[in-house]
Amino acid sequence: ETLEKTEAVVRKAAELFRIVACIAGGEAGVDLADALSEQLKVRTNGTGIPNKRDKKLQQELVKKVGLRSVRQAGSDKFADVEPFLRREPYPVVLKPVESAGSDGVKLCHNYDEAKQHFGVLMKSQMVNGGDCPAVLCQEFLRGKEYVVDHVSRDGKHKTVMVWVYDKRPANGSAFVYFGCVPVDSDSPEARLLIPYVRRVLDALQIKNGPSHGEVMMTNNGPCLVEMNCRAHGGDGNWRPLCRALNGGYSQVESTVDSYLDSRQFMITPEKPPSPFKAHGQ
Repeated sequence: ETLEKTEAVVRKAAELFRIVACIAGGEAGVDLADALSEQLKVRTNGTGIPNKRDKKLQQELVKKVGLRSVRQAGSDKFADVEPFLRREPYPVVLKPVESAGSDGVKLCHNYDEAKQHFGVLMKSQMVNGGDCPAVLCQEFLRGKEYVVDHVSRDGKHKTVMVWVYDKRPANGSAFVYFGCVPVDSDSPEARLLIPYVRRVLDALQIKNGPSHGEVMMTNNGPCLVEMNCRAHGGDGNWRPLCRALNGGYSQVESTVDSYLDSRQFMITPEKPPSPFKAHGQ
């Protein structure tokens, strides 16, 4: 009901144990983890930015610090986004302002299709629960989509893996995950992506814990798709591969270190080894 009551329940459950960390287990827990960790006075990203999951707000904050961001309009009212949809070259992307994976994301090829999908989204339930609060309409970014996974402690960001998505049209959807392939951290792409994503983390005031940044490499450089303020998803099926590629650690181990072992976190490499210590996808 309130943060104070939630804190009381958590402390009662902990009994004699000292609470040292509060971490989001998935997308739906990000906002609560930020607020509760702040309430518990443990390591936190805080609530200075009240809803870091809002993809429209993310782009506005990135643009404010001078980084490449997408052209966009977002609202729960179609009249607010209609001018954008009438002037923006097609196709355009429509998606919920808060979602995970490709939930509700659609590539719309004309105004009528975009208007129809706006209505569908505003009546939809999100994969992580709850109604769609608003719809985001964005320019279609052309290029390869990459993922840059980080772990942070007190604003110090460690890159733990760079991936390139294998997304293809399938089953009537334009964006279906087929997998992701590790990218060498010394590749030309990674040398652009890593510093860009670290500046995005700073812009969003993500100072502690894991993050999962999706970025399109366009003809004029990297552009944020969205920043997921939690660990890489996929039920952690990537962890064994990451441990092999990195020589013994993944985002999971580094996240634990960032909260519980400052010395181990500080000696964690700034980015994955090049070349990797194994091969796979």
